[in-house]
Amino acid sequence: MDLSFMEESIGKTIQLERGGPDRLVGKLVAIMKDCIAVEIPEEGVVYVNSQHIKTISESVIPEVQVVRPAADPNAPVPEEEHPPLIEADSFDDLLSKLKHRLVRINHGGPNALQGVLIEQRPGVVTILHDMRDYVHYATYHIKSITWILNKRERPASVDSASGRPDRKEGRGK
Repeated sequence: MDLSFMEESIGKTIQLERGGPDRLVGKLVAIMKDCIAVEIPEEGVVYVNSQHIKTISESVIPEVQVVRPAADPNAPVPEEEHPPLIEADSFDDLLSKLKHRLVRINHGGPNALQGVLIEQRPGVVTILHDMRDYVHYATYHIKSITWILNKRERPASVDSASGRPDRKEGRGK
């Protein structure tokens, strides 16, 4: 699907698909030859293969821009929670740039998969899933892919009486 008609919607909130596990709502950040990039606050940038897009919805009501006061120039710069947008010429080019990265394929649904993209061949990528399985995924069947940063675990709280880590926190996780 040629998505050039969406150029004026870059920076606006869109919804892909009307419902179900493939539904995504976020800010359109880039349009490439055969995929688009949608930034979702909770997950970062999701790259969607345009071959699998059935519907795109845009609000007809203009979005209200929230104006925030100027930040303190001496305040520390917050760590980036999500990876930056990857600029790519095509979906295959994007996949090659995601090699050796932790990714989630097919955002939701029964064929969603998370692992390290370790190899790309014509028409197929290989994902190392849970450090135990090689999963060979036909590129044609990849609806979306998200680069996931490894989250640093928060340090355990320290018990002020003993000075040791509080072992109660984190149980059952």
